[in-house]
Amino acid sequence: MNITPYFDKAEYLNATAEQIRKDFDLHGMEIKFSGNSENAYNELLYQIVPHIARLIESNYKKLLDLLYRIDVNERKVSGIVSDGSAESLAEAIADLIIKRELQKIVVRKHYKSDNQGFN
Repeated sequence: MNITPYFDKAEYLNATAEQIRKDFDLHGMEIKFSGNSENAYNELLYQIVPHIARLIESNYKKLLDLLYRIDVNERKVSGIVSDGSAESLAEAIADLIIKRELQKIVVRKHYKSDNQGFN
């Protein structure tokens, strides 16, 4: 599924940010979102990266729990794990998280709109 067009849609970005906030909050990590859809990706990325880097260094199991909850593809994570430093790894994982959360929002909204005709 190509989610690229949805990076420009405020409704999808706000829902994605809210989902990320909820998932991180469940693991005791705070993520805030200003609501500025023009800079949403970078705003979320730069908040997520330090959390991921800290988990890589100190609590890898908690990181795996978070990734499982978000449903990030294990093969994609495994593919980037061997590629370098904790910071670049944290950024790559944060990118996967944002894209996966956006994908889930897109699918959810797509099926919600498809099912409205059946009520």
